[in-house]
Amino acid sequence: MLFHQDQSQACCHFRQPAHVLTSIDAFVNHFLSVVNYRYSAIYGPTLTDQYVQWWTGRAVGRRLSPEFTCLLLRICAYSVQYLTPALRKMIEFELACDSQALTDRFASAAEELSASFSASNTTIERVQEQFLKGAWLKSESKIVESWHALGCTIREAQELGIDKDAGIESLSEFDIEIRRRIWTLLYIWDWQMSAWLGRPNLIDQKNLTFKFPNLRLDQSSNEPNLLSPFAHMALQANLGRRVATVLGEAQSTSNLSAKAVIAVETECEKFIEELPPIFRVDDIDTSLDREHPYFVFQRHQMHCVIFVTMLDFLKPYLTRDRKDKLTEYDDDFRNKGIKIALRLLRVARKLFDHEFPINAKFHMVVFSIFDTATLLCSAIIHDRGRVLPHREEVMEVIDASLGMLHQLSLATKLGASSYDFLYKLVQATPELARHSPNKKRQKKATAAVSNSDMETSRDLPPPTIAPVDPALTFTTSASERLPATNTADDLAFDVENFLANNPFGNFGDTANLDMGGMEQIWDWENLHLDGFSQAGSTV
Repeated sequence: MLFHQDQSQACCHFRQPAHVLTSIDAFVNHFLSVVNYRYSAIYGPTLTDQYVQWWTGRAVGRRLSPEFTCLLLRICAYSVQYLTPALRKMIEFELACDSQALTDRFASAAEELSASFSASNTTIERVQEQFLKGAWLKSESKIVESWHALGCTIREAQELGIDKDAGIESLSEFDIEIRRRIWTLLYIWDWQMSAWLGRPNLIDQKNLTFKFPNLRLDQSSNEPNLLSPFAHMALQANLGRRVATVLGEAQSTSNLSAKAVIAVETECEKFIEELPPIFRVDDIDTSLDREHPYFVFQRHQMHCVIFVTMLDFLKPYLTRDRKDKLTEYDDDFRNKGIKIALRLLRVARKLFDHEFPINAKFHMVVFSIFDTATLLCSAIIHDRGRVLPHREEVMEVIDASLGMLHQLSLATKLGASSYDFLYKLVQATPELARHSPNKKRQKKATAAVSNSDMETSRDLPPPTIAPVDPALTFTTSASERLPATNTADDLAFDVENFLANNPFGNFGDTANLDMGGMEQIWDWENLHLDGFSQAGSTV
């Protein structure tokens, strides 16, 4: 074991070979300089001070704080997931241990130490380390486990009264700000997992007393106009609250009135117009990108969140036959939905190009591509009259999405299973299949997917495939393409076969699909493909 299992041993006798402890310095520095900016869950200067005190205490044999030690283990586990190739090579050489095994060992040590804590004696460090546990699980494609970790983190925060700003009278402005930032992060995760993955809310939305952090903590005298590294998270929370206010008592996007859909889209567009210059969708101010490179990732993440949110309310109009009217605005919503989906895949491409291959484990990279591409597949399948706006461009971006997921398939389990699933869906639709990648690429990806539970896929070296141009469509020779066919029987048969092997809701055997747990919570029914199997519908 890298660390002692017993709490007293782990905290009071944290003795390891010098090269291991030196590596911990590297992990913490990498976290502070790169990884932490994903969520800015930890305030860097405070962590630095605590880390120095931790080392000082260890040097003189002082009892180490179990809570901070556990937080430190979580930080190391999370940091190792996002090592640069050079840092990974150095660490693996020095420790004679591959990075996947290393992050697993840090996480296991943290879990053992965390399990020894009393639920009645929680601290802000406990909430922070539980949040990082959820972030680590997401990056490991353990989506269900991450959702359960989120629930535990929310309960820990509520024990401290963070959700209601309780007991803050004696707290400093700094402590209040840190508490509000933590609650902002928990709110965002709960909102997004509920909205995008069909999970029940863990935070009571009706009785929510939300107070945004003021972000003054990060103000710089040298750069007075510099935004806080937490600004992108505060903005996401603001978007979530604005959408929730518009929705009112509505419980589902599928039964919203046309008026409500228009109101949500209008609010999101207003939000886009109000974004700070460095986060704007168009005419972006990139003047700070070189000196503060974390703004680049945060911008891409922010844009994906905006368009995923907007698209979520238009999905019902893309996944049904045009004659199956919901409102008198169906055609307008369908047209808008296609435009937003195309915009989303453009920003998802930017996120992919920025993150791949080093940070391929970031869940939004896979999710934004996969969720949007499968939605567009359903839109093509339901387009009986071939009147879908931008139809040819839609098929091209589906192909481009397959290209990105193919590259991700060699880096993460979620990427591999997402690519395999989307490929099968495309092949089940003859018109899409004629645009699909050639068999050689599928054969290569299948080899990775078929490996037992993809346990080794995360250890594979980064793929050497060149990034795919967004405008590129994958073409094959005539002999490699599937036979051209537009017959109703052929399409109905293919979709039925697909549904039999890839479950939607109650269809099929869930054992046939493994997406790191996402198959249990992703809302398959949003694609509305079951009707093709039941009624023999055709396009």
